[in-house]
Amino acid sequence: MKKLIVSPLVAAIAFTLSVAQAEEKTYEGEMSCAKCNLKTAETCEDTLKVGETLYLLEEDGDRKTSEHVCSGSAKAKVTGKVEERDGKKFLIVSKLVVE
Repeated sequence: MKKLIVSPLVAAIAFTLSVAQAEEKTYEGEMSCAKCNLKTAETCEDTLKVGETLYLLEEDGDRKTSEHVCSGSAKAKVTGKVEERDGKKFLIVSKLVVE
């Protein structure tokens, strides 16, 4: 009987966590190019570093955004949803402002 009570509880917690991860938030950090500045990719891709976390940016399915920062870095505010794939964090951009 306890399993029937615990299982729905565990399912509810897992669902709540998955919904919370999917919500859109605004992140502020340093935007730079994974290839030209960070030397971590073979093609130009935008990243946003927030504290110790590095997000790979995606905008309309492309890893090179409309506000691409190739050499150097720039402060940016990025609104979007975070997804984790292959151990990497992706920020799916809905709004991007480079300062």
